[in-house]
Amino acid sequence: YRQSERKHLYKQYADDLIASGNAYYAFDTAKQLDAERKGHEAEGKTFIYNWHNREKGRLVNSLVLTEAETKAKIEAGDDYVIRFKSPQDETLHLTDIIRGNMKIDTNVLDDKVLFKSDGMPTYHLANIVDDHLMEITHVIRGEEWLPSLALHQLLYNAFGWDAPEFAHLPLILKPT
Repeated sequence: YRQSERKHLYKQYADDLIASGNAYYAFDTAKQLDAERKGHEAEGKTFIYNWHNREKGRLVNSLVLTEAETKAKIEAGDDYVIRFKSPQDETLHLTDIIRGNMKIDTNVLDDKVLFKSDGMPTYHLANIVDDHLMEITHVIRGEEWLPSLALHQLLYNAFGWDAPEFAHLPLILKPT
């Protein structure tokens, strides 16, 4: 697949996630996000866009704006991204063929961008949609993708799809 030729398809799935409450529009500018990061750093903290700040009013998204305000921003051509709404206070149980069973506290996950302001999906959304539509049963990839497993499982859950089995391989194999 050429994902650039399928962006209309991915947008439909992103819209489905918004409609189901699993994603939202975010209108924050790079400057606003940078200010949030610097503010957190000044306090010795790490900025994470997720449950603890997405609805407090400093960040500009459809979770704090009214439906009319959100629609007006979109119609006015304001740049936006679509973010996945990571759940709060859940323990996600993951299984990897190689690594076994893992648990992830969803409170530490950030709300990843699924659809960028340029109209293109991120790998996370496109990958899940494509694998589902191709009826992929096993995903075998390098261990650098292991941190994305939680988001990918949450996306499968949000769509109501069965996830394939995952195997994350070491990048370098040595006899020892």
